[in-house]
Amino acid sequence: MVKLTQIDETQASAFEPKNEQVYSDSDSESESEIEDDFDIENETLYDRILALKDIIPPKQRNVLLSAVQTVQSSVTTGLFKGGNLLWGVTSSLLLLGVPLSLAILSETQLQEMEREMSLQESAQSVLASGSEEKK
Repeated sequence: MVKLTQIDETQASAFEPKNEQVYSDSDSESESEIEDDFDIENETLYDRILALKDIIPPKQRNVLLSAVQTVQSSVTTGLFKGGNLLWGVTSSLLLLGVPLSLAILSETQLQEMEREMSLQESAQSVLASGSEEKK
């Protein structure tokens, strides 16, 4: 953080440079060299995010980092526990559900066979009663 303090005129003389150097354009970098350093075409999103790091004070960065780490650990734990729960439910359904469904299917087939047998018996009794009347 920057702390501003007011300086009196007597204190200001202490900060004035003793010998002034005059720089000519030939001594300093040209504008084209400065523009080469700031090449917006080659700047990545990561570079921009790193530049924003200095804007946020360290205390707020630590708070933000701890919040992100808390959310990350909660999501990771939730996904891990959810995966374990899903594995348990799936395994239970396979171990209990498949034999149950096979038992229900066989029971249904047995009932269907009994129904067909009763229909055949009734058809035979109708045919048998029809042949007795002819005699």
